Parts: sequence; C-alpha cells; structure tokens
Amino acid sequence: MPAREARPRKSSPDVVVDAILSGIRSGRLVPGQRLVEADLTHSLSISRGPVREALKRLAAEGIVTLSQNRGAYVRSLSRKDVSDLLKVVEVVTGLVARLAAQRMATGILRAEFEAAGTALMEHELLGDSPDFMERRREFWDVLITASDNIELIRIMPLMQIHLLRLQFQTHLSKEDRRKQFVEYRAMIEAVLSGNGRRAERITQIHIRRTRLSISRLPPEVFSVGDRGGRD
Repeated sequence: MPAREARPRKSSPDVVVDAILSGIRSGRLVPGQRLVEADLTHSLSISRGPVREALKRLAAEGIVTLSQNRGAYVRSLSRKDVSDLLKVVEVVTGLVARLAAQRMATGILRAEFEAAGTALMEHELLGDSPDFMERRREFWDVLITASDNIELIRIMPLMQIHLLRLQFQTHLSKEDRRKQFVEYRAMIEAVLSGNGRRAERITQIHIRRTRLSISRLPPEVFSVGDRGGRD
C-alpha cells in the first residue's frame, strides 16, 4: 500500500489568519472588535512575530484595520466603504446569477441550488440568527460555484461582504427584511427557470436596494471614522 502523502504544515501566520477568519465567519469576531496581540499569542500558542505578520496580511486584504492609536481591530465599514463595495458587488453578482442560470438550465448544480434556496427561505419568518447568516452564505456559495468562472470567484470580495452583513443586518427595518426575501424568491425562480438576463437584473436590484437601505441608517452604526457626519 502506498504511503499516505503528508499534508503540508501550515505556517504560523496562516494559523493566525485562519483563526481570525473563522471567528468572523462564526460571528465570534464582529466589525469594530479589537484583536489583542497578547490574546492571540496565548490562545494560539504562537509568538508575536507571526501574529503581527498575519494582521498585516489581513489589513492588506481589507479585513482588519491597523491603527497606531487603537491597535488592530476587525474592519468596520464607513458609508463610503459600503457604497464602494456594493457598487462592485452589484455588477459582479449580477454576472454570477446570469452565468449560473444558464448552466442550471442544463441541470448543473440545480438540486444543490434548490436545496440552498429552500433552506434560506425557511428563515423568512424566523428573524436574524447565526444560522440565517450561514444559510445565506451557502446560498451564494452554490450560486458562485454554478457560475463556473474562476476569475469571478477570485475577485468576489466574500469576506468583506460577510463583514457588511455582520455590521448592518440587524439594523435593517422589517420592511427591508421583507423586501430582501421577496427578492430572494424572485432570484431563485429566475435562476431555476434558466432566465439569465432576468436573474442578473433581479440580483442587481437586490444589491442596489441593500446599498440604499444601508445608506439611510444612522451614523452610529458606521465605522468610528465615519461618525462625524462625513458622507
């Protein structure tokens, strides 16, 4: 029997990066939360050098903010950050939906998308929860995979989108939430019908409305640097 190939061991900075990303995905780490070097070195049994390298890497990716006064913290988005991010996401996710609809018309990942859509829609009357966030992430993951475009997958700012959801989802109104699920339902129907142009249009409307809904929120829900009223 051939020897099992050993998996390459992760570097210490990679371990720190994975721990922080895992904390953000699970909701244990939220936008604005401080990342204390001493706590990370203790919990991960890793020296300060790799921790600092990992924090610099995540800062370069727009996931962590480094400040001389505040140290490191999970990035919190300003109004301009939200506007800039969602203008890009509107275009990219629209294309994702169109390509996914075209491929699902041939049956590719159709069952997986139907299951993900059903699981997401079950939360329409349940309110916000970590499980809702996870089901929504799975819904988009299937859609992105179905688009079968490596470059789209590469440029999709998934962690920044997750940070946005963590920061703003609970501040949206009941009417915003109702519209969210109306749009999800229409997106699912368009994708499953194989209507790529309609899927693209509805997805872009969904992202655009989300951007406008967030833009109307009060200053205190945005990043510290945005709270002086700068728009």
